[in-house]
Amino acid sequence: MSSFKQILEEDCNSRHCDGNKVDPYHQLLWETWMPPFRSAILNWNCRTCIPLIEFIEDWMPLLPSWIMDNVLDQVILPRLQSQVDDWNPLTDEVPIHAWIHPWLPIMGSRLEVLYPTIRHKLANGLTHWQAHDPSAKRMLEPWKNVFPRGTFEAFLLKNVLPKITKCLQDFVINPHQQLLDPWQWFIAWEDLLPLPSIVSALERHFFPKWLQVLCAWLGHSPNYDEVTKWYMGWKSMFSEQIQNHPVVREQFNRALDLMNHAVSAPQGLGYQQDHAAYLANLERQRQMESQSNRDYDFLAHSMRNPGANVSMSFKDLVARRAMDNGIIFVPIPNRYQEAKQVYQFGPVLIYLDRSVIFVQRDRFWTPTSLQALLDTIK
Repeated sequence: MSSFKQILEEDCNSRHCDGNKVDPYHQLLWETWMPPFRSAILNWNCRTCIPLIEFIEDWMPLLPSWIMDNVLDQVILPRLQSQVDDWNPLTDEVPIHAWIHPWLPIMGSRLEVLYPTIRHKLANGLTHWQAHDPSAKRMLEPWKNVFPRGTFEAFLLKNVLPKITKCLQDFVINPHQQLLDPWQWFIAWEDLLPLPSIVSALERHFFPKWLQVLCAWLGHSPNYDEVTKWYMGWKSMFSEQIQNHPVVREQFNRALDLMNHAVSAPQGLGYQQDHAAYLANLERQRQMESQSNRDYDFLAHSMRNPGANVSMSFKDLVARRAMDNGIIFVPIPNRYQEAKQVYQFGPVLIYLDRSVIFVQRDRFWTPTSLQALLDTIK
């Protein structure tokens, strides 16, 4: 065919060509090469793409651009579209990127018409997916640099982030017998999810519990070498990118402040009172910072019952009395009763409704006064 090309193809740069005249070489290809090629494609299985790609690459120097465009747009692309429509991510043993991505160097942006269908089917395949199953990441990872960045991130935020965030919500932090599987299921997605989303999930669902465990541990005369190793161990589980984020760095600084304060404070009851007061002030500071930086827990509370916000003066009064009596008063992350934030008040759980305190006794919530609550705990 190379010989025919040299003989038949007219050089329109050196000769006057009739605009309606078909180049003999082009006509030869169109009438003798295209029909058998089209027939062969009708029986082509898209999952065995490499032989066809190599065939087309071999012929590219010999095919005029308009025939190549016809091959890609009118022959290859419809066949790919048909098999993408039939593809099922739950039952197909060959991952779709294995037979779509090899076409990228040749077809480029032509493949973008396939992407909405692929994303829709991937999303359906993730409906019943659980975070402990690593197959989802293997299936999605190859598309990171193929889908537009914003589209890919939006897909992950909708279909992946809620399920791995649930791992953090249910994650139990236990310094003495720590099970890290849920943590690994969450952090495995760090390289795909946008950093702000990872940090936001950690700020809302990990660090409050982590700091609460640290507070409780420091309040029981711990072995500070063990506490330090625990802190360093956890910090080492964060990548440098996450560690350097201002929000995460601040959380680790709070932990260091707690540890330094515990080491330097006197032992005994005086220490406990001082420590409790310090924790109360720290918690109020955290709440103020969180409120100015997307305080999602407060927004969720307000959305549940917009007209029932607790009076800040009464809440401050409760916090002040807790501080004066050496009692820890901190919110329990993601815990609500009657759409009100639940707090740990020493050894009991309470919530505030206007200027009334409700305390949990067995399975019931009963109203009580602040003084009665203090007398009970003392």
